[in-house]
Amino acid sequence: MMDETLDSSGSVDVARTMDGPDVYDCISTMLTQEQYYLCCDYLNIGRKQSAHHRMQFDRCDPIDETCRAKMTEWCFHVVDCTNLRRETVSIAMGYLDRFLCSSSLRAEQARRNRKEYQLAAMTSLYIAVKIYEPLEMDAGLVSRLSRGLHSAAEITTLEHEMLVALSWRMCDPSPHQICNYLIELLPDEAVDVKPTLYDFCHFQTELATGDYAFVPLRRSVVAVASVLNALEGINQQELLFNERMGFIDSIARAVDYDICSPLVNAVRVRLLESFAKSSGCELPQVGFMPATDSKLAASQDAMSSSMRGEEEDGYCPDGDKYDECTESPVCVKEMSVSLENGNMGWDNEHNSI
Repeated sequence: MMDETLDSSGSVDVARTMDGPDVYDCISTMLTQEQYYLCCDYLNIGRKQSAHHRMQFDRCDPIDETCRAKMTEWCFHVVDCTNLRRETVSIAMGYLDRFLCSSSLRAEQARRNRKEYQLAAMTSLYIAVKIYEPLEMDAGLVSRLSRGLHSAAEITTLEHEMLVALSWRMCDPSPHQICNYLIELLPDEAVDVKPTLYDFCHFQTELATGDYAFVPLRRSVVAVASVLNALEGINQQELLFNERMGFIDSIARAVDYDICSPLVNAVRVRLLESFAKSSGCELPQVGFMPATDSKLAASQDAMSSSMRGEEEDGYCPDGDKYDECTESPVCVKEMSVSLENGNMGWDNEHNSI
């Protein structure tokens, strides 16, 4: 569980000094802003292309969910060893995901070659640290962390190519940041439960960072699901019924979608499963607004229909169908696999870092 002092980022401090209307305005701005930073199912680009491209793709060494989980774990290890903020990893993986959704030639190479993917992941962390941390991580240090597999020149060259591919859009709101602002909607009478909510929320958003199932979703959906799960983990003595219902109502008014939708429910269920698997204990759910399996079944049907529609329509990473493939509630359950079930096909060279 994370200590609150580790999360004293600018976003938290700013939110705490704001009045209610200002917090609503910030959340509204984030919801608008996140529309420009949506991702799609880039791991399945190969199978959605022509037969000729699929044959070429099959002869490569394409990445999978396990590759992404491994690199996320590596990034967390690096920031922990260097006393950087764990939120920086979430930002870095956001850069990486959006880069791999682009039509850049280097992005295509990274999707097809695991060594190139490693380089892209390390470069994403390098960029995130440079932008969001008070110190700059030297490219030579990143090269040494790769045990010489990638040179400092390769990292700085790819840095520029990634920035161009991302159109220099580097300020996407993270689930961590959105959670911070949502928690500021808590009634003043319930301020004592804020530290617990922060801990529960931030732990879930960290788990979501390494889970490919959440990549195509809006960041705010992950944040809302995390807050609702965390709220259910607060017992009735610590947070009274009226205060709890008032907070839920404030969240519902702050976002532009139904917080009880099958999609939000599916995200909540998956986060709870990840929480239990990672921590060894389940996050308590008091039952005021529980995540239910019946809604999850409905959400799976909706997601399956969405995926079938995408396959029929075709896929374009940067092109005309971007709204369709990013707005759809893909892969929270259908497309994703548990982190331990993926193809553990990293050879010794790929495991060198």
